[in-house]
Amino acid sequence: MHVFLRLGAAAAALAALAAQRLRKPPPEIQYDVIVVGGGVMGVWSAIAAARQNKTVCLVEKYTEGHARGSSHGDGRIYRFAYADEIYVDMMYLSLSYWGELNNATTKVLAHTGGVSLYSGQGGNYDSHGGLDDLIKIYKKRGLAHEKLSRKKLKERFPQFSAPKNTTALYQPDFGVLFADVAMARAYDLARKLKVDVREGSDVVSVKRRADRVEVRLGTKERIMGRSCIVAPGAWLTSTAKKWFNLHVPTTVTRETVSYFKPRGSKAVYGYKRMPVFISDLHNGLGDLGYYGIPVVETPGVKVAAHHVGAVLDDKALRTHNGTGDPAIISSNERFVASFFPGLEATPFRSESCLYTTTPDYHYVLDKVPGAGAPVILAGGGSGHAFKMGPAIGDAAAALALGAKPPFSLETFRLDRPALR
Repeated sequence: MHVFLRLGAAAAALAALAAQRLRKPPPEIQYDVIVVGGGVMGVWSAIAAARQNKTVCLVEKYTEGHARGSSHGDGRIYRFAYADEIYVDMMYLSLSYWGELNNATTKVLAHTGGVSLYSGQGGNYDSHGGLDDLIKIYKKRGLAHEKLSRKKLKERFPQFSAPKNTTALYQPDFGVLFADVAMARAYDLARKLKVDVREGSDVVSVKRRADRVEVRLGTKERIMGRSCIVAPGAWLTSTAKKWFNLHVPTTVTRETVSYFKPRGSKAVYGYKRMPVFISDLHNGLGDLGYYGIPVVETPGVKVAAHHVGAVLDDKALRTHNGTGDPAIISSNERFVASFFPGLEATPFRSESCLYTTTPDYHYVLDKVPGAGAPVILAGGGSGHAFKMGPAIGDAAAALALGAKPPFSLETFRLDRPALR
């Protein structure tokens, strides 16, 4: 009996030794930082890490500049109209980076000035704040501004014919980012900095080990990094749950923008002569007003009711096709009828994009809790994050590399009450 036991134990030991010899060693670390998600947050995170002389891999499920998320389009407003000063700080930082991408042949941004339009209806505009809030911030930060009556607004900017009881607050440092061009130039910079850009690569898992992060692709390839930044856009909630068992509540909506042709000269409504604008006028679908951009490349003024789109689940996300919502288009038409009689009454084009929004409208920018190599989550900023992509990227890279972020991240923590 004891002989058989000894023989069995010896056989088991030999089998274990053979299996150990056949087992492959763990893959070597290939990158200092792996970035999952190639939207505006992801590409600027990759740029920031590469600027620190780190090896970086940027993995994007689709292709550079694709239209299935939130980082594409004709133009985006940049503004300092925030009641929360942290966003003013982030805007200053981001503008310095966007400005570096401008050159003699390719324009990434243009200073247009901007007007915040107050109707007296008691509306809101996410963290934009009320008229008095903005004046207070502008004075504190030394930002030039001018309060304009309805008549003065018309004299300064004849494109506007505001309804009665409208007060405008003009701020000359607003402008427009040419989104598609800006993303293309950011990718050019990433490649120039030797970022390994992998387009058309579906990430199926991100697993954190003690000293490394393993990212597994749909091709069954595994890439290893010392740290990882996950910027999944509209898939933030499902990704955080699936990969990290972490509840990050967000709402994904399909928003609609419309383009209205000028009845007369297009140049009058172009970005060289017309400011960007934000309005608290109630849009009939929600209480966050409207925003708009003068003519950039698409030959029309862009107008959109803000944060009123239909909520999408994961299934609807997969079939999102970019078409506009008739109810939002009608709301956009009502705004044009009230403010812009010089534009055609109906848009010649409407399209949709995705907003990924947290309950308090603030971003997510924090380390995934737990032991092991650092994994950073970045997202939840649709509606007002594109312009701050460079600042978000700087902070995400700092967290991944164990450095001090360039601004306080307290507002964006994963454990803040709004997310709990």
